[in-house]
Amino acid sequence: MSKQEKKAKELIQKAEQDLNTKNIKQAKKKLQQAIKIAKKTESEQLINKILKSKTGKYFIYTTKTHSIKLTPIETDGLILDIGGGGEGIIGKLNGKQVVAIDTSEQELLGTQNQALKIVMDATDLKFLPKSFDVCTSFFCLMYMPHQRHSRLFREVYKVLKDNGKFLIWDVESPKKHRDYLAFLLQLKVNLPDEEIEAGYGTEWDRLISLEHFKEVARKTKFKITSKWSKDEIFHLEMSKM
Repeated sequence: MSKQEKKAKELIQKAEQDLNTKNIKQAKKKLQQAIKIAKKTESEQLINKILKSKTGKYFIYTTKTHSIKLTPIETDGLILDIGGGGEGIIGKLNGKQVVAIDTSEQELLGTQNQALKIVMDATDLKFLPKSFDVCTSFFCLMYMPHQRHSRLFREVYKVLKDNGKFLIWDVESPKKHRDYLAFLLQLKVNLPDEEIEAGYGTEWDRLISLEHFKEVARKTKFKITSKWSKDEIFHLEMSKM
């Protein structure tokens, strides 16, 4: 365990002590510090552990459990999976067809599927133009600052083949009705051979709407071919023109 991870866990323990003594202000402050440290480690595991703690549940908006049923993506070519560490859902679906990238080596090392795993920033892709038939982002963009979305879309557009598809599953920000610090999506993913329960959590101010991504797609010259949204989640399918 790194020093940063240990510090984050100590802050959560102290925050829970503050919460028990009704020192809400100090508990909130320590939770904010813990989340900030966890974000620097880029460990979704640590972030989700913090969000699910007693203090986290007090200050964090937690959704009901959503269910998504997925089948393998139909393509003969390669699939670039952005943020493919952690649960590695797309890699479980399409195996060796998938090139999974993530900025966190730790997240990739913990992923169990047959995808090729590479540490890489999605806003600075090192692949040649027109290398992939499909690009995916499965509840990944919620972790990225808003101002980087346009650059990511441009990079994806560059590495996709003509008529290639960009598939996004992500969070539709709900109306904030309390002083929440963060958001935790509870998700059940039904794959052909297994069912996976996962949690995706991030700071509240990183959440954005489906309309935002539709506008970024339009500016990047992607054509939206289908979309759906339900409560706090949405799916967007685009094609490179």
